[in-house]
Amino acid sequence: MANSVKSVAKYVRKNKDDQSAVILRDLCEALETGQPFLLTRLYDISPKAYELAMALLTDWRVDRHLTERRFSKYFDQAED
Repeated sequence: MANSVKSVAKYVRKNKDDQSAVILRDLCEALETGQPFLLTRLYDISPKAYELAMALLTDWRVDRHLTERRFSKYFDQAED
């Protein structure tokens, strides 16, 4: 996920006052905190920002899946 986060951060820094950057920043914050995010807001962003958002969501989902698998591996082991 680090690569997509870096790409989003770079975009946000370059486009501070752009509405797409604000929406991307809000998406990152929602993913980090577990707060709701209205996906319809993604309709209002530029094509480049949309690609970044999709990459971020893909990486976030993979990371969550891997984390859950790691946790279940330890919880499913029999206690000694």
